[in-house]
Amino acid sequence: MEYIGCRCYSETDLERIRTSSSSSDPRAIVTNRKRLLLPSTMQPVATSSTIAFYAYIGASIQSVPIQHSLIFDVVKTNVGNGYHSPTGVFIAPETGIYVFTWTMREYSNCRHSTQLMVNTSEIGIIHVHVGSGSDLEGTGVVVTHVNAGDDVYVRTHASWNDCDIFSDMAGRSSFAGWKLS
Repeated sequence: MEYIGCRCYSETDLERIRTSSSSSDPRAIVTNRKRLLLPSTMQPVATSSTIAFYAYIGASIQSVPIQHSLIFDVVKTNVGNGYHSPTGVFIAPETGIYVFTWTMREYSNCRHSTQLMVNTSEIGIIHVHVGSGSDLEGTGVVVTHVNAGDDVYVRTHASWNDCDIFSDMAGRSSFAGWKLS
């Protein structure tokens, strides 16, 4: 028996390796059988089925009405072109399982509830209630099935809206989503 690396080979195995290769050194043969992995710094290549978006509100919104669709006007990512910044609506280009996340920022004596909507159905809700002199962000995350052509958007709730929605360099109110499968 001879040990090569972490493997143990019998004389019969070594002879079979020697005769099936042009090299007579079994160490070279074993080295050539290593599995090669990509470095962890490699980024995945976007394919035609990659769908992802991220946008945030460029400036704070004052006196937001109830059941008002929020417009996240600063678009940073829109792979698949599903997010429409003029309306704040993501229109699903493909049917599949998606992840959506939204963050709302409030400041001093404010409260807001916001809903994540698919067409006319609420699929998620968050409530942010900030005390005097405080600053707070709330984030919701939803994993859901969406059909091609469905509208996904964030809107204010019919109740619990009595303040501004803040978004500035200290913290952004944002909306993002991506397709899992």
